[in-house]
Amino acid sequence: MFGKLCAWTCAIAMAILSTPGWAQDYPAKAVMLIVPSLAGGAVDVAARTIQPRLAQELGQPVVIDNKTGAGGQIGNSFVAKSHPDGYTVLMNAGSTLFSGVYRRLDYNPNELIPVAMVATAGFLLVVPANSPFQSLQDLIAYGKAHPGKLNYASTGTGNSSHVGSEMFKMLSGVQANHIPYRGSAPALVDLISGRVDFMLDNKASSLEHIKAGRLRALGSTPRRVSELPDVPAISEVLPDFHIEGWMGIFLPKGTPQPVVDRLSAAFRATQSDPAIVAKLNAQVGQGVLMQGEELRQFIAQDERRLRRVVEHADIRAD
Repeated sequence: MFGKLCAWTCAIAMAILSTPGWAQDYPAKAVMLIVPSLAGGAVDVAARTIQPRLAQELGQPVVIDNKTGAGGQIGNSFVAKSHPDGYTVLMNAGSTLFSGVYRRLDYNPNELIPVAMVATAGFLLVVPANSPFQSLQDLIAYGKAHPGKLNYASTGTGNSSHVGSEMFKMLSGVQANHIPYRGSAPALVDLISGRVDFMLDNKASSLEHIKAGRLRALGSTPRRVSELPDVPAISEVLPDFHIEGWMGIFLPKGTPQPVVDRLSAAFRATQSDPAIVAKLNAQVGQGVLMQGEELRQFIAQDERRLRRVVEHADIRAD
């Protein structure tokens, strides 16, 4: 009995004594940053923007691996099932984890713990330049008077563009048909040509077409944008409207707290670099840093908001 007690006590003591080693030794090799989207997409661009400074902060290479497929779920699942040692890190859009559009997953999103939000991306509701709709009110009035006559594009079933458009329909009473595309580029081609009537698109991809006179912006979200000061926020017309693309860093559940803390500190330092934030602002939307309880509360609120729309519109991506 004494021997067992001694062994048990020694095991606990060794665990306690070895814990600081995680903080001191980690990372001892390259860190893999899993990005479940194609190269050149918003999440990938953001990841490659922060990659060099993050590697500098960690003192080890940060290798980006684009594990695409199933709307980001292949990469999400890979990280959720990986060994929780801090060497496999996920960077993805939060909506792919918490919106509920995927009902048949081989992992539990709660198996991923949030470390940091590093960027947000606003959206613009855009129409062709020759569209008869000059305002959100025009679009809403026509859509309510002519149910089912409007077609809207999205960048894919179940993503923020789709869910946000369904939120617009739910709050405005407009009935419109969903036309999904594989990404923003082909959707914008059909929008500019007038094959579809409107689209809720990432600001970064649609802004150049607005400036070139190919598209007209009727509204923005989650707030007005400085580049288009005369375009109202959609929430000014529909007060409950709010959707915001955000990109976060996640680790598998069970990662030792000292490792989580080490990564958190590295991201804080990276996001404190004005050059990094300026690049994110120019290429993605807005460089931010949110961690800890503030991030957990944001995720809970965002999940409630998105799931309400997903359930109302019965959006399913699997």
